[in-house]
Amino acid sequence: MSDRSLSELKLRAIFVLRLSDDVRKEFIGIARMKSPSAGFDLALIAAQVHGITGMEAIAVAKATRWLAMIRRDHGDQVFEQVVA
Repeated sequence: MSDRSLSELKLRAIFVLRLSDDVRKEFIGIARMKSPSAGFDLALIAAQVHGITGMEAIAVAKATRWLAMIRRDHGDQVFEQVVA
């Protein structure tokens, strides 16, 4: 288990949760299916495909990684509650 609390992970993931619906769903899907590291890599590519570049793309990729950490460290049920 991570040293980070659920509340900290949720705060770090907020950037993804505030995206528009279609884009948000894609990044949530990445976090749902990938490890935190693989999620970061894939989210960075997906952000660029959506026209998100530079520091904003990195922020989205990091937030996706934090979501994947919620799933890994706190389980699928908690993950689904966070992204609902």
